[in-house]
Amino acid sequence: MAFDRRFLLLCAGEVLVVAATDLLAALVIQAIVLAAFLEDRRGYGVFAIGIALFSGIIAASGTVLLPLLALAAALGCGYVALTLQDYRLARWAGGGA
Repeated sequence: MAFDRRFLLLCAGEVLVVAATDLLAALVIQAIVLAAFLEDRRGYGVFAIGIALFSGIIAASGTVLLPLLALAAALGCGYVALTLQDYRLARWAGGGA
């Protein structure tokens, strides 16, 4: 199986992210590493803003548990919204059955 060189470098960068013992530094390194290897950066701005907000919340709260629970709740709400939208589109395409 042939691997793309950029993928292997991205994996090496993620090892640096894990090796950083500070969570805030790991989030910044992850954003930089991801930006370096993305070809299509259309959604990168949203990702970078999200990381900055998440890092700020972690720095302000002093704990990781509450921001992670908030992130899990936000992701769960997003998943439910996308599932409902997909269901609505499927019903609309099927004629409302």
